[in-house]
Amino acid sequence: MHQVFVYGTLRPGERNHHFMATATHRGAYTTPARFTLLDTGPYPAALDEGHTALVGDVFSVDDDTFAALDRLEDYPVHYTRRELSTDYGDAWVYLWIAAREPAWPVIEHGDWCKHLRARSGAPD
Repeated sequence: MHQVFVYGTLRPGERNHHFMATATHRGAYTTPARFTLLDTGPYPAALDEGHTALVGDVFSVDDDTFAALDRLEDYPVHYTRRELSTDYGDAWVYLWIAAREPAWPVIEHGDWCKHLRARSGAPD
């Protein structure tokens, strides 16, 4: 089993959460404030630098799901993985390594789901 910290479209209720169908939700977690979260349009990209805490969830996944996540995240071309210490033990987090577009807005509060609601005009 592998633990994965997800902060974007893999979170519960988000469009790629179906990839986590066989995963075990360990719980919500907010990282230390050492990242930058960008809005690429369809999905977020976290950079391994900055002063933002990422809001997300930790899941335990099997080998097949972990391999599917690597394909989804285009690892190691667009994202790399780093281990992150969480309240549930060490977990992998996918971090953006491909070219960054200057027009991508920074999500200062670090919560992709909250950002999506605001972007769509839905109440927080």
